[in-house]
Amino acid sequence: MKLLHVIETLNTGGAERLLVTMLPELASQGMEVHVAVMRPPMPLKPELEAAGIRVHVLPRRGKWHVMRQARDLARLAQSLQAEIVHAHLYFPILVTAMARGLGWLDAATHASFHNLAYAGANRKTWKLEARRRLAGFVVRRGIDQPQAVSQFSADHYAATYRLDNIAVLHNAFDPESLSGIERKAGDSIVIPGRLVHEKGHADLIAALKQLQQDCPPVTFAGDGPLREVLEAAIKAAQLPISITGQLDHARMLKTIASARLVVVPSRFEGFGLTALEALALGKAVVATNVGGLPEVMGALGQKVRPGQPVELAEAMEAALSDPDWIAAQEVSGPEQAAKFAVATIAKKQIAQYQKTDRAKGLRT
Repeated sequence: MKLLHVIETLNTGGAERLLVTMLPELASQGMEVHVAVMRPPMPLKPELEAAGIRVHVLPRRGKWHVMRQARDLARLAQSLQAEIVHAHLYFPILVTAMARGLGWLDAATHASFHNLAYAGANRKTWKLEARRRLAGFVVRRGIDQPQAVSQFSADHYAATYRLDNIAVLHNAFDPESLSGIERKAGDSIVIPGRLVHEKGHADLIAALKQLQQDCPPVTFAGDGPLREVLEAAIKAAQLPISITGQLDHARMLKTIASARLVVVPSRFEGFGLTALEALALGKAVVATNVGGLPEVMGALGQKVRPGQPVELAEAMEAALSDPDWIAAQEVSGPEQAAKFAVATIAKKQIAQYQKTDRAKGLRT
């Protein structure tokens, strides 16, 4: 089966990283896999190509030149004889759905929802509402199989786009990416993720002020637009927090592996890949019970309500003061994470493709 995945950029975000993890596995399981990318930046392009995935750069268009982009995509899909076109994130989904709805694209279409676009930090404006209405209209008419990375994300888009057929296919991680990483824990708390409002770093700073014991070293592993704001808050609170700046995936995994405790204080979360990778590395995790995080964590970890620094402080203190609990997480975490191994998720994805392709054949 010939697959064409469509993505806006090949930057280092979660959806783009999922392609790097998932597409080589799909190829190893017998699929012919291509990627269409709409515009720069493309730092992950060499990694995909090194794994044998052909990357096609579509003609550069303005973001809202969706009709031209739909034509471009349809021509590429036709030249490749793609049987499935699978779009990720807003503009690729919009373009793919338009191409299919207008009859320019003969392949069956999938769309993956990776985030919570109409909740969380996104301010409710008429522009956001217009985007929601447009996307819902074209998705209902041009996407054969919508899918989401968590049940929470599926429920979000079922409500906002008025869809009743969303499949849940969780994000995956590659166990081989963990090979060779030393897992000896230090004494630090690590918070992995971009420095943005929805990741809850400000709540973590407030929680650290509440700790009754001495604050251990804390690492914010990542970078983002809130860096200066957070650095000022850290300085004012006189807390032992360091910020690494942007890390590539291998360095991020090594940083997580060095932690005694990983904290994911997100206010909103479509899935929670960093929590999954922490479990896979045998780390004890304290996380908020939002979005897809409960699906990732299962019965493991300490879970607290979002935006509640006192609860977060209590959970961290309980975890840090219980070495037996931490030792138990080292065993149970990888067992939970194994449910999301890329080989398992890829098999489920292929089954979904085959189901969609059969349904399309019956319609035609």
